[in-house]
Amino acid sequence: MSGGKPSTDSDVAWVALGSNLGHRGRALALLRELLSRDGVAIEAASGEILTRPVGVTGQADFHNQVLRLRAPRSWSPQRWLEHARAAEIGAGRRDTYHWGPRRADVDILMLGEDGTIRVDTDELTVPHPEINNRPFVQRLLAQLGS
Repeated sequence: MSGGKPSTDSDVAWVALGSNLGHRGRALALLRELLSRDGVAIEAASGEILTRPVGVTGQADFHNQVLRLRAPRSWSPQRWLEHARAAEIGAGRRDTYHWGPRRADVDILMLGEDGTIRVDTDELTVPHPEINNRPFVQRLLAQLGS
């Protein structure tokens, strides 16, 4: 199809998980379980690491991990965002303040088989604008071969 807008739908999403409240390891396990609903498969998972908080530093360290997810069919970026938000809420996320402590956090890092889909809306920017400012995210992505 020529002349049309390129599709941003994808069956693959690369996401970062984080938690710095409560039992952080259990929070990541619950996020993985919740993200595996609706036919979504975890194709690859990085190791789990502890990282210092960014932005607001007077809080507990974060437990982080990166996953490569595959949906049973192509999803819109909005559908991926809704899926991520539902997992956060299901794992106990409560609104705090920007860069504040959180029991459950899911960030969509990239979309597409090779991570090249670009999205820029009021709700979602992909690739995630902080990837290049977070060396730990780059290291975790590298574990997945991205």
